[in-house]
Amino acid sequence: MGVHYPRLDALFSERHTETPQPARTAMSAVLPAAAPGLEVDTVQRTVTVDGRQLTLPYLEFELLAHLVGAPLRVHTRGQLMEAIWGRPDNGDTRTIATHIARIRRKLGPGHRDAIATVRQLGYKYDPRLAQAA
Repeated sequence: MGVHYPRLDALFSERHTETPQPARTAMSAVLPAAAPGLEVDTVQRTVTVDGRQLTLPYLEFELLAHLVGAPLRVHTRGQLMEAIWGRPDNGDTRTIATHIARIRRKLGPGHRDAIATVRQLGYKYDPRLAQAA
């Protein structure tokens, strides 16, 4: 005969007696701080620039969404390493700079300037710097 764990038995019996909840439909979560012409949808994980959809790898999407989600806020390189890569800054600033350069290139001339470099600190997203297409 097996060992009984009353707390686990109670947990599983409660879980199985719950009435099933209707499936929730995924809603769009377009970040409101983006400049006109730029849409970052964190639920569908899509980025649209002036009507064209961008293909961004995971880390580029996470970095862009993080910056756009907190506009005008300066994010240090250390904060970005912690938030996006999940590890402390090891002094290698090229990792972040390379990803920022790729994102800017993909955003194109109308939106690339909205990701501003803050010298000696890091980066910020400033939608006022985007140029209308």
